Parts: sequence; C-alpha cells; structure tokens
Amino acid sequence: MSGWYTVAKWEFLRSGMKFSHRSVFAILFTLLLLAVVSYAVSFTGMNLDQKIYSVVSASPELNSIIEADERFYVLTDDGKDADITIVEDRAYLSGTKKSIAAADALGKVFIDHREAVLSSYNDINNSHPVWVTIHDLERPESFQVLGGTTQKDDQVSDDENENADGAREYKGNAAAAKRTSHIVSPEELEDLDNSDSKTLFERQTIATPSNFTPPIPFTAILYSFLFIFPIYFVSQFYSSSIMEERTNRRCELLLMAPLRSRDIVLGKSIPYVLVAMVLLSVISLYIERPSDIHELGTSLAMIGVIFPVLLLFFSLSFIAAIFSRSFKELTFAMVFFSVIVSGYVFFPAMFANVHAVSSISPMTLMVNLIEEGNISFGKYVFSTLPFYLVALSIYGFGTAIFREEDLFSQKTMTEKAMDCMELFLSVRLGSVFTLSIVSIPFVYMAQLMLIVMLFNLPLPYSIIAMITLSALVEEIAKSVGIYTIMKRGLRSMNLKTAGMLALLSGGGFFFGEKLVSVITLAPIASSAFGSVMTMGTLLLIPLLLHVITTMVTSLGVYFTGPRYYVFFLIVATGVHTIYNTYLLRGLLFG
Repeated sequence: MSGWYTVAKWEFLRSGMKFSHRSVFAILFTLLLLAVVSYAVSFTGMNLDQKIYSVVSASPELNSIIEADERFYVLTDDGKDADITIVEDRAYLSGTKKSIAAADALGKVFIDHREAVLSSYNDINNSHPVWVTIHDLERPESFQVLGGTTQKDDQVSDDENENADGAREYKGNAAAAKRTSHIVSPEELEDLDNSDSKTLFERQTIATPSNFTPPIPFTAILYSFLFIFPIYFVSQFYSSSIMEERTNRRCELLLMAPLRSRDIVLGKSIPYVLVAMVLLSVISLYIERPSDIHELGTSLAMIGVIFPVLLLFFSLSFIAAIFSRSFKELTFAMVFFSVIVSGYVFFPAMFANVHAVSSISPMTLMVNLIEEGNISFGKYVFSTLPFYLVALSIYGFGTAIFREEDLFSQKTMTEKAMDCMELFLSVRLGSVFTLSIVSIPFVYMAQLMLIVMLFNLPLPYSIIAMITLSALVEEIAKSVGIYTIMKRGLRSMNLKTAGMLALLSGGGFFFGEKLVSVITLAPIASSAFGSVMTMGTLLLIPLLLHVITTMVTSLGVYFTGPRYYVFFLIVATGVHTIYNTYLLRGLLFG
C-alpha cells in the first residue's frame, strides 16, 4: 500500500476522532434540533420583519388590504406612536425615519393589491396594456489609455450612434408604437406568475412596469462568497492540524517512518482537499441544478475553475503552518494570506463583463459559467495558471523543509524562507537561473495583485505606482537566490562569480518572463497595465536591463556584505523604474 494513502487514511480517522463521543452527540443533537425548529418555523409564517410598522386606520376596506402584508399591524384607535395615520384619503407620517420606510412599504402594498385586482379579470392583455420585456445586452470590453482610445472604443461610439439613430426613429414613430399591441404568450404568463419565486441569481425576462425589479449589482461577489467560504473553513482545519503535529511533536513519528516527505505532505493534504471538493460540488450542483448533459458539464467546469483557488489557499495554509512558531503567528499569517487572496479573487470579479482586467480573477469565469454556460480555454489559462504554478511551487518549497530542522525549531520566517532557497540551490539542477524561472509565477501573481489594488487610482498615478512596485518585485525575485548564496556561504565568491550569478539570474528571469507573457497575457496585452508587465516585444534591451539591475545588487552585496542588500535592492529598483518610465513615456505624458 502506498505511503501517502496510509497517511491520508490515518489523518482522516484522526481528524474525526478529535471530538469525544459526548461532543459528537451534542453536535448532532444540536443540528437535529435546529432542523426541527427551522421546519416548524417555516409552517408558522414567522418572519424577521413581521409587524414592524403600525398604521392607524378606521376604514375596514383599507385595513384588510394593509393587514394582508405581514409587515403591518393596524390600530383602530388613535395611537400616538403609530408610524402612519390614515384619515379618509390622506396618510400622515409621524416624522421618524421608520415612518418614511413604512410609507414606502405601504405604497408597494397598494401597488401589489392593484396588480392582483387587475389580474383577477382574466383578461390580462387588456388589463395590463404596458409590458416590459427585458433584453440583456453584452457590454463591450474596452480600454481607455492615456493618449487615445482603442479600436474597441471607436466601435462602441459607432454602436452608440446607431442606438441614437434608432431612438430618434422610435420617437418619430410614437403613434405607430402606441398602436402596436403586445400579446402575451402562455410562456410569458407563466414567467410572470413565477416572478415572485425566482431565486437570487435568476433574471426577469418579462414584467409589468410595477413589478419590474432591476438586477442585483455585483452578483459576482455573491457567487464568490458561496464558493470561497467552504475553502476558508476547511483550510483552517488543515493548517491547525499541521500546526498541532508540530507543537505536540507527533510529526516526529512520521519523519522516523520509512516515508518520503512528499508522501507525508500528500497524505495529510488529500483528506481536506476531498472534503472541500465535496462541499464545492454540492454548491455548484445547487446553483446550476443540471437537467441535461450540457448543464452538468457547466457544473463540472465550475469545479475546474474553483479548484486552483482551493489549491492556492491550501498551499498558503500549509506553508503558514510550517513557517509559524505558534498558533498566534499562524492566525496572523492565515488572516494576512486570506485578505490578500480574497482581494485578488473578489475585487476584479466586480467588473465582470465590464472591463477585461476582470478576467484576472477565476470568479469572473464562474460568473460567465453561471450566466452564459461556457468560457474560453484562453481565459481559463490566463486566470488559473498563476494559481496552479504558485500553489505547486509553494508545496514544493514546503515539502523540501518538511524536516526536523525546520518543523521543530524556532527559526524566523526569513530563515525558513532562506532554507527553501538553499535546498533548491543545492540540488543537481538547482541554480540561480532555474530559481529565477521558478520565481516567475510568484512575480506574475504579485503584479496581478498590484493591478487589483491600483486599478481604482486615477491615471497616470496608478501606472507610475505599478511601474515602481513591479520593478521592486522583479528585483527581489532575481536577487534573492544570489543573496542566499552569499549569506549562507554556499559558494566561494569572487568578482567573476558575482558577475556570473547576476548574468544567470537576469537571463533566467528574462527567459521565464517572456515565456509567461506569450502564454498568458493576451487578454490584457492592449491595456496600460499589460504594457507595464510585458514592456512590448523588445528583446535585447530588456535582457540587458535584467542583467544590469541584477548586477547592481550582486556586486553591491559582494563588495559591502549582505547587510547592505536592501540598499542595493532599492538602487536596482530605481534603475529599473527609470527604464520602464522612459519606455512608457507615451502613456504617461502623451
């Protein structure tokens, strides 16, 4: 039997035995009691907003209409604290904010009553002469950059002119429009009858003016929350399980067993991944409710979109549990990572179908799947590839230091991160060249996060901030391997070696950067942010830039020592920023 399977089975059983039999019984009894109470309440008609508004009225006819809405209760005598007082055909408010809300609710009650009376005549085409048919129009995704508009913008302008011409033509034929009658089909009547029972994510297709409800904005946030919450929940158990193994030193037994580190990590991770995937599958089936093969495929595609997000959350939980020295540090690390990743996932999805930058987030793909039922493979790669690469890299580094020296020591996070670099550089294929390539996904995702954070800043300030911070991230990625070699004394250093390390690190980063740009940056390549990340199609000059800036840090640390690393890192970032600013001067100052 494989070692990882044995560890996974043990982890699953051990996790289920964390609670005593009495605790398990109490939890099950509480859940059963909650289900019974909820079922009973559903038949009583109780509501949170039941009888929250008071009305004084002496008209029996009005009282029967008002009391039909459970939010109101009617007082027949003069109540000083009543929200609304009705005298003949006039309604008087008490002057409080609650009375204003009560007046708005009362107006809707009478509108609904009039709608019900008209519908009872069994002649709906004559009782409802005006109908609203809702057509959802796709908004073109375009970029407005400094110095002009793109071709898509021109196309939008043409479409707007056509729409304006159509509007003028419609106004000119107002009489003809009045003569046009809308004959409601049985399907439309059924849709109108079911309008009150629609779920939160369903859209109206036909309505009368009185019951037309605009779509809820930012439904992407609701989608994201439904899928992200189970990941939050399960990842907490996952990280605390690893941390508990460390603090109680029970992981020593696993390290002493004839098992490889990757088998232990895989075995401890799989049970939590499977539990999370089951929860996510239930949510996708609930939202889509598949009735045929195509809809079932859409549900499976939702799981495929959310899986890399799950993988990234779990990898961060894993590395946080290894780096942290106590549960207090673990809590801080988990909150920090959760906030960063949540911003990356949630914020761009708010601009789904509005701006191409929204395709950064996998949740935008989720929205497209729910609304349209399909997504393109190119957008899937663009949105999810950084998650896959970063998660696998983190798991690789975490597995490398899954050993006694790091698990049961009080090393700082910086020291453990340097242990990861040292172990990578010590393997047969490890070098600063390959380390720079491996760091590309981290740089790529960090720059995408910068886009998320800087997207709302006005131009050109957002571009300037993006240029500076992107340069800093790239310089850290290129120089961290060289710093580790010099700090840990992994190689005898001289001027030639320091220069060669800079050449290899800069060249490796350039190679990996261009490879990732070609594969994934097509969706945002026409934007100003995409220009900052790709720097066009130049080859020789960017290669020299990466080598020169890395050379600044490498030679500076060689001559002065590792303690001045931050100073020379800032100098290299300044050189890199000046170059990028000059290259994008047309966007900034054009």
